[in-house]
Amino acid sequence: MVDLLKIIENLVAAISPGGGGLTGLLYVLSWITGIVIVMMSIKAASKRSEMGRNAGSWASPAWSFIIGVCFIALPGLTSTIAQTIFAEEAHDAASIFAYAPSTVGLFEADTAGRSMIVGIVTVVQFVGLIGVMRGLMLLRDTAIGGGGGPKTFGPGMTFVIAGVLAVNFPLAVSVIEQLITASAP
Repeated sequence: MVDLLKIIENLVAAISPGGGGLTGLLYVLSWITGIVIVMMSIKAASKRSEMGRNAGSWASPAWSFIIGVCFIALPGLTSTIAQTIFAEEAHDAASIFAYAPSTVGLFEADTAGRSMIVGIVTVVQFVGLIGVMRGLMLLRDTAIGGGGGPKTFGPGMTFVIAGVLAVNFPLAVSVIEQLITASAP
């Protein structure tokens, strides 16, 4: 029988946030998706140019191009948004103990609980990357106008912001801990 700690360790090994494993595959899929979206936006722009003024706005191809570039630069995008929100770079999963000393920071070093928390944070960060990609796809649906509109813009932005918060989970936990444990002046 396999215990929960072993399952989490196997999952962390498969995700491998250092750039290999499923995280590396996710970055490659993001890059390919971005290339396809950029090519489709260039095709749409050339079609718009050939058809003249009555073909519609330049906004759809332009926003599709920008979203395609965001897919291509997914690691840089998450880092830039993290700097905007937290004014810090993204941190690895083990840094959660330094950022949340009053709660999860109380676990002693080299214990099963500490390993489980690192594993759970790694999974949350991976799901955050998937959330950012989902948000970008919803924003692309808004840009091309195919049944999107306001029904996809709000959820798209929500997925992007929530995904970046999940990618930077140690910092987000730190902010929540400071809100909860801070004493009133």
